[in-house]
Amino acid sequence: MKRGGAGKKAAKRKLQPRNTSEDLGTVEMIRPDQRPSRVRVSHTTAPPSRTPAVAPKAPAPPSNAARPTGKGPRRGTKLRVRAVAAEEDLQPFTKPGEKLSLCFTELSSDDWEKKLDALKMVRALVQHHPALLQTKLHEVCLVLAEEVNNLRSGVACAAMATVAKLHVHLGRAMDPEAEWMGPVLLLKFAQTTNAFILDQAHLALDALVEACSPGRILPALLNTGLRHRSAAVRGCTAQHLHQMADLMGGDQVFAAGKIFAERVLTAVSKMAVDAAPGVRHHGQMMLQGLAPQTDFMAMWEKIVPAKDRGPLQKILRNLR
Repeated sequence: MKRGGAGKKAAKRKLQPRNTSEDLGTVEMIRPDQRPSRVRVSHTTAPPSRTPAVAPKAPAPPSNAARPTGKGPRRGTKLRVRAVAAEEDLQPFTKPGEKLSLCFTELSSDDWEKKLDALKMVRALVQHHPALLQTKLHEVCLVLAEEVNNLRSGVACAAMATVAKLHVHLGRAMDPEAEWMGPVLLLKFAQTTNAFILDQAHLALDALVEACSPGRILPALLNTGLRHRSAAVRGCTAQHLHQMADLMGGDQVFAAGKIFAERVLTAVSKMAVDAAPGVRHHGQMMLQGLAPQTDFMAMWEKIVPAKDRGPLQKILRNLR
């Protein structure tokens, strides 16, 4: 307090407010494509607003862009047999006989990777060297039936894909194998609920129905599938019987012979009143396709007992 005039002037300067016009800089607008420049901030802060505006550092995504959910269609659910057969890029072998022998060796191995390689070789052989493969066709099918029941799902699916490819490329040559290969595929529906495995089994059965003659398909499906306790097995059987009838046409079912037509009508009559909805659906659709045929009513009254006709006649009236 006793410094005199110089001390008073210094204290007076400290008490004076700072000139905000000298220190306060202007804030530049930041564009998304530019890095922000250095900003001078005032010592005097204004009261914050409720929603302070912040300039984005990067362009915002469009509002209507849907975030991917990761739930696409399951593999195999939209495929068809011939499309599946054409997908692989398989090259012919220079020594196919040696490869055929190697297939049997590797399929008998406990190494699942060797099994997958051997199954791929079988698919290449049937595509490029079908005549050679037919010399050992029954032996190949026996090994494939074992691998269809492999506990490793990858090997089982590869085996069923190989079965489908055999039917696609060999056609009616697979008739002798159909009667026991069909039940092997049908029983997969009683052994697992894995959707991918069941899709592969459906594809293999599709190929069997499309390639083999109806006289071989019918026992392959009926001897095991229609009497099975599992609704999934009966449903798969009904689906592929329906597929066979569609491929043949209603008139050809009766033209194929009396025994064949009677077996089909007997099966359809049981399917149409089955406890499982999926089985009933295919049975009633088949009944609707067969009912307009000329020989239907006479044969139907002959093979269906009178006590069982009531529910079926009601179904026929509803279908009409």
